[in-house]
Amino acid sequence: MAGNSQLRRSGAKLIAVIVLILCIIHSPASAIGPFEIADSDSSAILRFQLAGQFQTLWESRDRGDDSGKENSVYMKVRRVRPTLMVTVPDYKTSFKLHLSAAPGAVELMDLYFDSELLSFFAFRIGQYKIPFTRYRIQSFQRLTLVDWAIVTKYFGAERQMGIAVHNGYEKPPRLAYVAGIFNGVNARASHTSGLASLFGEKVINRSDLSASSPRSEFHPELVFHFAYNANSINVRSDSDAGGGGLRYSIASSIAWDIDPTEYHDLALRAAQEFLVKYEGFSVMGAGYLGFSGIGESLRSRLAFSGLLIQSAYRTTGRVEFSLRYAHVKIEDAIADEAFNRAQSIIAETEDDAIISQYIDAGMLLAEHEGTFGFNIYLDQHNLKLQNDFGFTRYERRDEDRTDYLIRSQLQLAF
Repeated sequence: MAGNSQLRRSGAKLIAVIVLILCIIHSPASAIGPFEIADSDSSAILRFQLAGQFQTLWESRDRGDDSGKENSVYMKVRRVRPTLMVTVPDYKTSFKLHLSAAPGAVELMDLYFDSELLSFFAFRIGQYKIPFTRYRIQSFQRLTLVDWAIVTKYFGAERQMGIAVHNGYEKPPRLAYVAGIFNGVNARASHTSGLASLFGEKVINRSDLSASSPRSEFHPELVFHFAYNANSINVRSDSDAGGGGLRYSIASSIAWDIDPTEYHDLALRAAQEFLVKYEGFSVMGAGYLGFSGIGESLRSRLAFSGLLIQSAYRTTGRVEFSLRYAHVKIEDAIADEAFNRAQSIIAETEDDAIISQYIDAGMLLAEHEGTFGFNIYLDQHNLKLQNDFGFTRYERRDEDRTDYLIRSQLQLAF
């Protein structure tokens, strides 16, 4: 009897959960997770979260005059991200394990320990996003558009191993700072791969747990982020979900790689950004500079410059329209060096694999991206449908090319 009673209670709970999820679209309140396990006095909390993105995409890729347009339509599970967080509130200490479990790859995203020693001083050690721009520090779950802008390919920030001191990494106060030293090794191939791509070099995805990667050498990278956040602005997302009066944030970021890997790492990155919110309207912008090293000297030269402008407006609590423009300029001297180096390598080999690897190196001169988005928030960022249309324009030595895409993405997070 006790077993049947327990079964009935479990069944009732399951039905209640299903009904609750079905009622989300009729309720303004958040209704999805996360799932937590805590002891009786909540002195220790274990939290499990899962985020998934399911995308339908049409794209038209420009392969050049000889090949023409390549059109394709497909559906995919883009991200599956389980997260385990252990928090000890009394000691203001937490531990986070964040994985990517998308089909075809299992990757380590974040693995770090964070502890607040004083109200203005905490430290974080492990693998996580380096603090280069608030735009990249925010979670992928809170993006206003379907994906990151093209500037992250060139300027990051990527995930690295390191230690940082801060006074609020994800939830900064009015005057915020983060300062850290990292190993200089990009853990994932998704971001900050622009220099390697320009020179035709392969980027290793070191976070892939299903394959072994060569051992990387430590070369220190110092990263600093400073910000002023006025009127209690929420900088965890550039969307203005709550509305309210004028709020704004101004931030600066610097990343200095003391011994960058040639053709892979920028020696110095700098960014200046702002975010403004007012009554459901938001606008953010960022300017970037990336410098590459010259030989073994401490001198550097400008390699890339970039710009990102993005705005959004929530017509209601559930509906949002957004626009984005991003631009990256590759300096002529760097593009020429990459092109001449690649042509020299090709001239000295008959290996088709090597020729294929370097045939496009140094051809790109600039990128432009324009995107229009339309979002429906069923339960804020926990359950939302994102739709956007965009183009990417490539300025090249041989001929300019333009790609187009239409994306629709359902995100479920709890």
